Amino acid sequence: MTSSRTPGISRRNFLLGSGLAAAAAAGAGLVGCAPQAPAAAPGADDLAATGEGAATAGEGNVYVSIAEQLNPQDYDYRQNSGDLSQVLSPWKLGNMEFSNRIVKSAAGSNYENGGWDAFVEYYRRLAAGGTEMIWVENFAHIFLPYKNAINANIDEFTDEQVRQLTDAIHAEGAKCGTQTDIMGSAFYKEVSARGGHDAQYFTLEEIDYMVDSYVAAAKKFKAWGFDAWELNCAGNNQTQWFFSKSRNHRDDEYGSQTFENRVRFISRVIDAVHEEVGEDFPIQVLMDAINESDQLIGENAEFNTVEDNIEIAKLLEKAGVASLHMRLGPQEQHATQFLGDLYFDTRGGIGSTSFGGQFDFTRHFQGKLVANHDGCGLMLNLSKMFKDAVSIPVGTVTYLDPAHAPDFMNQAIADGMCDFMMMNRPLTVDPQYVNKLKEGKIDEIRPCTRCCHCWNDTVKGDPYSTEGFGGSCYCCRLDPIRDNVGQEEKGMPGWFDPPAGEGSKNVMVVGAGPAGMEAARIAAERGYTVTLYDKKSSTGGMLSFAAAIKGPHQNLEDYSVWSRADLELKGVNIVTDTEVDAAFIKEQAPDVAILALGGARDSLGLEGDGETNVISIDDIVNAADTIGQNVTIVGGNMQATDVAAYLMEQGKNVTIVTPENANMLAKGQSIWCKRFALPILYAHGMKVWQESELVSAAGGVATVKTATGTETPYACDTVIEAMDMLPNKAMLDELSGIEAYAVGDCDDPYNIEYAIRAGNFCARAI
Repeated sequence: MTSSRTPGISRRNFLLGSGLAAAAAAGAGLVGCAPQAPAAAPGADDLAATGEGAATAGEGNVYVSIAEQLNPQDYDYRQNSGDLSQVLSPWKLGNMEFSNRIVKSAAGSNYENGGWDAFVEYYRRLAAGGTEMIWVENFAHIFLPYKNAINANIDEFTDEQVRQLTDAIHAEGAKCGTQTDIMGSAFYKEVSARGGHDAQYFTLEEIDYMVDSYVAAAKKFKAWGFDAWELNCAGNNQTQWFFSKSRNHRDDEYGSQTFENRVRFISRVIDAVHEEVGEDFPIQVLMDAINESDQLIGENAEFNTVEDNIEIAKLLEKAGVASLHMRLGPQEQHATQFLGDLYFDTRGGIGSTSFGGQFDFTRHFQGKLVANHDGCGLMLNLSKMFKDAVSIPVGTVTYLDPAHAPDFMNQAIADGMCDFMMMNRPLTVDPQYVNKLKEGKIDEIRPCTRCCHCWNDTVKGDPYSTEGFGGSCYCCRLDPIRDNVGQEEKGMPGWFDPPAGEGSKNVMVVGAGPAGMEAARIAAERGYTVTLYDKKSSTGGMLSFAAAIKGPHQNLEDYSVWSRADLELKGVNIVTDTEVDAAFIKEQAPDVAILALGGARDSLGLEGDGETNVISIDDIVNAADTIGQNVTIVGGNMQATDVAAYLMEQGKNVTIVTPENANMLAKGQSIWCKRFALPILYAHGMKVWQESELVSAAGGVATVKTATGTETPYACDTVIEAMDMLPNKAMLDELSGIEAYAVGDCDDPYNIEYAIRAGNFCARAI
């Protein structure tokens, strides 16, 4: 994570994502504003007549043209000179003073699923970890008597209950606020059912009702001990409807004809709250910095520009707002309003939306995004514009992670790009994040892998869906505590910290992939003597392979490096280049053996020939020169679709054959990564045969048989076996007399999240 290179980050570096800098780069031949037209298709052959002919990469494949020319990335932004003086410098919000610029955003955690005590403990741990300003997620619905599909109503909480939360945070020396939004409210649904998301559908009486509801809530929140309040006026919230010309077609004093009209409703709220509870209760407004159409790219004539939103921000400051929290404003996909780095997750499809389109960041969002650093610091140019226009503190969000890019983030504060950094995912992955930064232990911070399992994800076995917010799982790929603690039915032993070990135990872990490393780490944390074996020369298992296929976005190499370092820190004895069998385990005679051997690969039993070769997914990096132009991937899991993106980036024509329904495609991937990957892969030609089997592959032709019994031949130079992995725990049967367990893919193959969870839970239970 560290580098000896000097930072070399200037104001100009931060503007690389802007239209001006991109235009300069284009002049130097680095960026093309649009993909070149593909060359003509090659001459027809027998298969071309069936629609299976395709251009070769050298003839101008559309997908590779886009990958090379649209939204090019500079991944060399992670230098660490050791100076975080600006990130760790003081600032003020209202009458509150803080010693660092890191602020916990009000993103949902779902820790309340484990009970109120778990909810309180989650926030207490953040405060104890050095986060001095904590925005608690919107947990109390304020628009009574309507109900909310997400949160309990504010009158269902007792004073003692919420005081337990705020007192716990204050006891650790931190301050806290809470956020109010209207998401999930029956009132919101009732109004939008009249015609959509438009302020014109509120009656004047309903506007008065909303003002009164906000005032009543403010009195409650202050009495409960919250130090500040954030009003969510962004995204799909009703307050944003008033701000936006595209969602405000009123013709009265609340209409969009003037900026004063657009701000009138929220100004009334602020005035009434200040009158009722005093001006010593700071109000922060969360608002869109810029709006853009993501479903119909470019159709943004009625959308707010950054200049429009700056005028609104000035009026909010005049109304008495204490600070501003700026985020992105894509119109339709709620997730990217705060998870904008999803636009950077799909290999070869940077800028892809969940609707099958692709942004050109030199043009869309007015070319204002920092869009050349993998989504890191995406909003910094925009927040700088707002900071220059107002005199109150301005913060922003979207992968602001000083541990990930120390000099980059430090320079952002130094250059006045923002006053504070709103963070959630990195703090959830490591609650001690801020303390470790202060102590110079940046390499001990567990890195966020940006997988987005932590927000409305589905669970194993759920089908993929493009509707709604996905599922109800808020688990973390790397920290199994999240959305499991306090829920016995999910199988997690104990509370937040692993329990102290019972006496002394010699624990032997075989296999140093994600499950094995986690099992060894937790067993050592409990005080046991742990030895971790792996037949390879390094730890990490398949993480390096996954990183090579996925690219750098999900920080998998960082996680592998951190795990190795944490194992050493906890005193785990790591033995590599050692093949372990049952006889060796019996010879070592451990008290407990944990097998994390990884899953077994299945085979199609097809041999191929000189014109169509058959290889395992494990060999695609080392055998890259044997992969032809027309590739068939057999399997529908996330490994299969990740490889599809990897190969399509290289200009390959990819067909997937899966025995399952297409709604299970990319199973194991978070639903949000699916939603952004699959549409762009489909849009650029990926063919999926669902509920089908590959019956032959030879002579440059593959034949697929569908559920209806029809058989279709098509061009195929290479078949990649990427079927679901199989359990690999036969060794357990050879370990009679030894307390032994199988975890991760060895026991039940699925994904990294489930492997780490299995290793953690097992080590907690021994």
